[in-house]
Amino acid sequence: MFDEPFEFKFDILKKIMSDVKEEVVVVDENLRIIYANHCEKQFGMKESQVINKSIYDAFLHLQRNKSSIQNVFRNKKSLENNICSYVTRRGEKKTKLTSTYPIFDGERVRAVYEIGEDVPELHLNKLVPGSRRKAADSSKGFKDELSGKGDRLLYYTVDSIAGSSNAVVKLREKIKNIANSPSSILIYGETGTGKELAAQAVYTSMNNWQSRPFVVQNCAAIPETLLESILFGTVKGSFTGAENRPGLFEESSGGILFLDELNSMPLSLQAKILRVLQEGKVRRVGGEKEIDVDFRLIATTNVRPEILVKSGELREDLYYRISVLNLDLVPLRERKNDIPKLVDGFIAEFNSILGKNIERVDRRTMEFFMNYSWPGNIRELKNIVERLSNYTNCSVITYAESEIEGLLMRRESIPEIEAGEKKETQSKDRIRLREAMAEYEKELLAMAIEEAGGNVSRAARDLDIPQQTMNNKVIKYDLKKMIEETKLKKG
Repeated sequence: MFDEPFEFKFDILKKIMSDVKEEVVVVDENLRIIYANHCEKQFGMKESQVINKSIYDAFLHLQRNKSSIQNVFRNKKSLENNICSYVTRRGEKKTKLTSTYPIFDGERVRAVYEIGEDVPELHLNKLVPGSRRKAADSSKGFKDELSGKGDRLLYYTVDSIAGSSNAVVKLREKIKNIANSPSSILIYGETGTGKELAAQAVYTSMNNWQSRPFVVQNCAAIPETLLESILFGTVKGSFTGAENRPGLFEESSGGILFLDELNSMPLSLQAKILRVLQEGKVRRVGGEKEIDVDFRLIATTNVRPEILVKSGELREDLYYRISVLNLDLVPLRERKNDIPKLVDGFIAEFNSILGKNIERVDRRTMEFFMNYSWPGNIRELKNIVERLSNYTNCSVITYAESEIEGLLMRRESIPEIEAGEKKETQSKDRIRLREAMAEYEKELLAMAIEEAGGNVSRAARDLDIPQQTMNNKVIKYDLKKMIEETKLKKG
C-alpha cells in the first residue's frame, strides 16, 4: 500500500505535452495564449514571447473572420479537420490539419484548445513540363536515385533504367509497347525498386509528353481526411478555410496521375476513385457541378496486389479496373548482374556532387555487394555508395567493414567477411541495450501485424506510428515474408 495518493500537477501535464508530437495551444476568452507546447516550432518564437500574447500577435496575417479559435468561441462548437496555412515569425510557411475544441464552464466557453498536425503543402506535386521536378513527399527523393545515372535529368526515360539483365531488358521493352495506350497501369515492386522511375519512363515514352502534365501523389504521405480534398478539389466555403481549388484529377487531365502506395488509401475513397475512372467525371468537395476529366492513372503497391485484395486492403473492383496493364519490378537480389553498372553510375553521380575522382570499388567491396541480399533494393545500394564515396579520398573505394555496417538496415552473413574476422569484444552472455530494444520492437511490430491480419496500415494505426515509419521498420526487421504468410493464413 502507498502512504500518499499521487498528486497530478500542472508541471507533469506540461512534461507530457512536451513529448506529444502534435502542436497544442490553449487560448482564453480574451484570445490570449495561456499554454502552448513546441512554441518555437509553432510560432517561431520562444515560450516567453508567446504566453499571454494575443493569437493575432502570434499568428502572422491571421484574419479575424477566418480564425478557427474565434469561430469556436462564437459558435460554441468544435471544428475538426480544418486546413489552415500561416507564416511564422521566422518566415516559415506552414500548412496544418487542426481540430479546435471549446472548454466549458457551465454554458460559457472559458477557453479553447487547438490541436495541430503538420501536413505537406497542398499541390506541390505537379510536374510541370519545362520546370524543375516538384513532389508532395520531398522525402522520397527518387530523382537520379534509382537509375544509376550520373547526369541530372528533368524526368526519367526508358534509358534511365540501368542494367542488362533479362528482367530489365523486358521491362524497357514493355514500357515502350504500352506507353501510348490510354489504359491504366498497376506497378508492383518492393520498396526501393524504382516504381516512380518506371512511371516516369512510361510518361516520357508517350507521344508529345512534353506538353502533358505528370502529377504525383503519395497516398501514405497525406492524412486520410485531406486526401479526398487533394484528389477531388474543393469549393470555397465547403469547410472552414476551403477555397476554389482544382484537385489532382483535374490537374492531370491530358496526362498522367501517379498514385504511389495506393493500398494506403481508405476503402471508401477507393470506391470514389473507381467512379471517376469509370465515368470520367469529378465533383469537387462541397460542389454540385460535375467536371469532365481525362487522365491516365498509374498506381503502385509495395505488396503483391493479389494479397491486398484478399486481405481487404484493396477493393477487388478497383484492382481489376486499374490492372489492365501491369509492371512487376524485380528486386535487386534477383538481378545482381546489374549491380556493377549501377555502382559505376552512382560513383559518377557522387564524383560530381562531392568533387571526387573515384574510378571504381575494389574487388572485396564488389564481392560484398554481390553477396548481400539488398532488402532496401537499389536505394540501399545508392546509400552505401554515397557513404563510401564521402569517406574515400583515393581513386578506388576499398572495403571498410565499419562504414558498410553503419548503413545497412540489417546484417546478413557474408562467408568471406564473417569467417574468422568478427572480433568478440563482448561476452556472449552480456545483454546489450540496443540489441534488446531492437528485439523488443520487432516483437511488438510482429504482434501488431498478426493482430491486424497482415494489414500493415492498420498495424501502423494500432501502434500510433506513421505509415512510412511502419514501412521502414518492416524492411529493417525483414517482416515482409511474415506479412504475406499472415495474410494468406487469414484468407
